[in-house]
Amino acid sequence: MAVTLKLSRSNLQTNKYTYTWKRTDGDGSYIGPLDRDRVSKVEGYEVLEFVEQFMAKHGLTSKADFHKVEDALHHPSLSKEIMRKALITGVEKLLGY
Repeated sequence: MAVTLKLSRSNLQTNKYTYTWKRTDGDGSYIGPLDRDRVSKVEGYEVLEFVEQFMAKHGLTSKADFHKVEDALHHPSLSKEIMRKALITGVEKLLGY
């Protein structure tokens, strides 16, 4: 099932989480394997991409689903995790997938 919700920055819960819309200093200019393997939870475009991919993988389609995934990504148990695979596994566990 494809994501039917049109995902954009307006879907993010900016009243709960602070995002930047430019690459952070730690990111540097390199876009490649490291950017595919890691997720910056402060860069809005990376959070959008993560949530969109997660929703597509699990057939999720609603704004409520979007917010559940976003909240799980920011869960305290995942606060120190940046690796995409571990984040996917952690969010799946938190959401019961």
